[in-house]
Amino acid sequence: MNRQFLYLSSAEAQLSLGFGDARPTERLFFALLPPVAVGEAAHTVAQTLRDEMPGARLVARERLHVTLHYLGEYAGLPPSLLARAQRAAQALRIAPFALAFDRVGSFGGQRRERPGVALGDAAGTAGAHELHRRLALALAQEGLSGDARFTPHMTLLYAPRGVPERALATPLAWQVDELVLLRSVRGEPRYREEGRWPLAG
Repeated sequence: MNRQFLYLSSAEAQLSLGFGDARPTERLFFALLPPVAVGEAAHTVAQTLRDEMPGARLVARERLHVTLHYLGEYAGLPPSLLARAQRAAQALRIAPFALAFDRVGSFGGQRRERPGVALGDAAGTAGAHELHRRLALALAQEGLSGDARFTPHMTLLYAPRGVPERALATPLAWQVDELVLLRSVRGEPRYREEGRWPLAG
């Protein structure tokens, strides 16, 4: 039996067994968190973009992050999933690295609200790509899978139209020295931290 399928269909499984309201309410993901100064600078960039785009909706300062691997949405997080994800992070070995986002742009194609994001070039995001690759291998050892495709970015706001791509006068840059596992719960303004691991080669 494919255990990953059980994790990804948690909400449907609970509903089929009659366990109340099985609407997904929780998400689990690995992320990088910017230092306070970088987060504040990113939020200032987002405010400038919002002023240019009526109807845009800012991402709260405390929710700014870079997603590495998204592990699904659930109507109650499976404890075994959390334990496996934590073990994968504990097994990870990678040295700290520099991360830099030097421009803004958009994702989302034809979505009603398009994410306005901070992006970086190959040199500025090489370390994030390597961390993503190594974490994928560690997750696989625990029978889990994350995101196969990965574009390092930080979502700053959601807008009714795309953000024209442009360079940032000052890049959003920092030395990444830890990995964080976060739980997002519907209705809660802040993420719940489920683990934090220093990077070490």
